[in-house]
Amino acid sequence: MIRRPILTIAIASFLVSLSLFVGIVTNSNVQASLFGNVTTASRGFIMPAMIHVDVAKSGDWSYCDYEAPEEVDYQVDMLTETMDTDLIGGDVFYVDFTFENTGNTRLFSSDSECDDVPVINLGTQMDQDRQSLFGDSDHSISGWLSADRIKMQEAYVDPGEEFHISFQSLAPEGDNIYREFFQPVIEDYGWIDEVFALDIEVGTATEEMKDNIQYVTRTAIDAASLSGLEKNLEVDLSEQILYAKFGDIAVWEMQTSTGAWDTPTPPGSYTIFQKQELRIGGEYPHYRMPWWQYWDARGYGIHGLPYLGTDGGAFWQEANDHIGIPVSHGCVRTLPEDAETLYYFTEIGTPIVIHN
Repeated sequence: MIRRPILTIAIASFLVSLSLFVGIVTNSNVQASLFGNVTTASRGFIMPAMIHVDVAKSGDWSYCDYEAPEEVDYQVDMLTETMDTDLIGGDVFYVDFTFENTGNTRLFSSDSECDDVPVINLGTQMDQDRQSLFGDSDHSISGWLSADRIKMQEAYVDPGEEFHISFQSLAPEGDNIYREFFQPVIEDYGWIDEVFALDIEVGTATEEMKDNIQYVTRTAIDAASLSGLEKNLEVDLSEQILYAKFGDIAVWEMQTSTGAWDTPTPPGSYTIFQKQELRIGGEYPHYRMPWWQYWDARGYGIHGLPYLGTDGGAFWQEANDHIGIPVSHGCVRTLPEDAETLYYFTEIGTPIVIHN
């Protein structure tokens, strides 16, 4: 009989390796020991908390050794957003934002372990540095540094290169739409680029939820919190701001131009009692007032910036320059895009309070 010790050893080694692999895959405690913060969930892939380093950037030199330009310009552009959909409560879901470093200096991850370098994270907004539900200890899986910060996945990114800011979280129970707001931030420097919104829909949202959440631009909130609350408007004459509200919650604000000192907008409590997509003034020069909403029978309403039908838009441009300044004949003027959205926000009977 011919003995084959080498073959026997190889087969035994393979069986041991296979047993270890199966043990890791099927044992959540082993996974947690190896990969860190791992949560068991009904569905979804668990992404181990680790930093991604481009192999081409590794070597016997340190990426921390970087000479920044004398005049540093921090800029980034968001390119794409990827998110898991069809979520139900208990799902682990993944969100990835792809950015480009459009500035002139290298940016570093909070995990880079470099000292005195510009660290970029994604911070929460509306309100600034708010504690996100998806970043708290009950829902965050990976990517979150805290409930108000998400880290860059790469160790660093040079000008002109793309990078990723990603997270995994546990979906809350129930049917809802969560509107989150984020903005890139260079720690110890300031906020850069623009604030953007992310809607996370869980379960089956109602049509009311979908309708209400579209107006939310001022605060991070979930749609269920707005259900059943009365829509209403508030005009602050001293600040020249109109607030669109659900109950006491202001979800959207816009600049206005209210009455001049000699033709003031009358303070008081009113209701919208008539709406017209376009109202043409009866007196010369017959101003055209788009998205008209009548709230006082003396002739006062909310409308988009007025224009004339015969001047090629010259008067509209003048009115556009006056937004935020009280120059109207008593009406509440808004920018055209705001006026149209506000028209669909309100209904006949919507309350409006005007105050100083």
